[in-house]
Amino acid sequence: MATYNNTYTYSSSQVLRQDVKQVNYITVAGGGGGARPNVGFGRSPNNGQDTRLNTTGLWSQGGRHGNLNSGGSGGYGNYSYGRNGQINYSGGQYQRAASGYGPYGSGGAGQWRSPSLTGGGGGGGASRSTYYRGSNGSIAGQRVYWTIGQGGTQGGNGNRRRGDNGAIYISQTTYDRPSASISASPTSIILGSSSTLSWSASGDINSVNVQPGIGNVSTSGSFSVSPNSTTTYTLQAINPAYTTSDSVTVTVLIPPQVNLTVDDPTLVLGESTTLRWQVTGDANQMTIDNGIGTSNLVGQQVITPTSTIVYTGTATGPGGTGSDTAVVTVLPPPTLSVSGPIVVGYEDPMPFSIEATNAPGGVSYVYSQVNTDGSTEAVTTPVTIPGSTGDLVNITDFEFTPVYDNFGPSSVTITFTANGYGGLLAQEVEVIPVNIDQTPNAIDIPSTE
Repeated sequence: MATYNNTYTYSSSQVLRQDVKQVNYITVAGGGGGARPNVGFGRSPNNGQDTRLNTTGLWSQGGRHGNLNSGGSGGYGNYSYGRNGQINYSGGQYQRAASGYGPYGSGGAGQWRSPSLTGGGGGGGASRSTYYRGSNGSIAGQRVYWTIGQGGTQGGNGNRRRGDNGAIYISQTTYDRPSASISASPTSIILGSSSTLSWSASGDINSVNVQPGIGNVSTSGSFSVSPNSTTTYTLQAINPAYTTSDSVTVTVLIPPQVNLTVDDPTLVLGESTTLRWQVTGDANQMTIDNGIGTSNLVGQQVITPTSTIVYTGTATGPGGTGSDTAVVTVLPPPTLSVSGPIVVGYEDPMPFSIEATNAPGGVSYVYSQVNTDGSTEAVTTPVTIPGSTGDLVNITDFEFTPVYDNFGPSSVTITFTANGYGGLLAQEVEVIPVNIDQTPNAIDIPSTE
């Protein structure tokens, strides 16, 4: 807080400071003129004039002029009255009635002729008032006007017998610029964590606030914040003339988020698909296992896994660690094992044991046969064996009976097929000879004589 003092002895004006806090005015009126001697020559004495602060109406009254054998009365002022003028003046022209404040506005001495024939004029009164910022007379940048009261003239003839002019004293008190400081610990956090703001402000302060979201605070303190995004916090120390600000930024780091996908999550052994990945958040490195390794944060790669596999992508960086997985299911090929007879007799059924895996389409068969006359017959439309569908097939009692007729068959060829995922097949061919007794029947001829 600073103070600026000015004194004016003439009518004028002044622009108040932009940082004004309050203004103290003292107005001093002019002093009255000295009395005229009894001899009757020369001019009549005059009163001192009022001094006015035109902007506010503050005023002080001028001193009255002296009279023969009596001094003039001092002027009115709410701060101080002017002193009355002297009578029986004999002390010389400088011995005057003082004004209510300071050296200005003194009453004039009477023109001396004899000790009993003159009287000095009264001093001017002084008024005082203080105006605070915002009130008329103490507005920042306001121009204030005043009128200085003139001193009254003496009676009679002669020089240096008038009252002194008045004056105005202006004392401006100003606001100091406050200080403000704010910090954060830590200045970088991962989303969901907290940082502590600490601040202090000093000086000529009316209010202190922290924005955004905190509001008015004391001149020093701390506060825990958990912003959802990078935020700049500003401390303001405020008075009517100045606002001092300081800021700190809390950087919010976003944890990495990994999106790992495959175009086709289910493959048949031997097929390929594309693995794709994208990383968001504050990450600077991406690693994918199962042979892919370190990669860019956005990318893709064609993969041909040989079995069901889980890919894990892990992203790391200032925001921490994030991961995601993608599963590729590889469907295995079917297997088939068929066990049948080595040979069967004519008209006998053919028993088989069948084991198969990964056969969602079941186990089917077609067959052909060779007859004894050299002809062939075939069934080419696959026939699915009941109960043969699934990932694990075990049939121990399957019987196949070919068409037996007068011509055979002499052998039967059966092709078994396990119908796997994605059109994959597993086959076994069984060739079963048929034992046909083609010798003539024995003829029993009875003996005769």
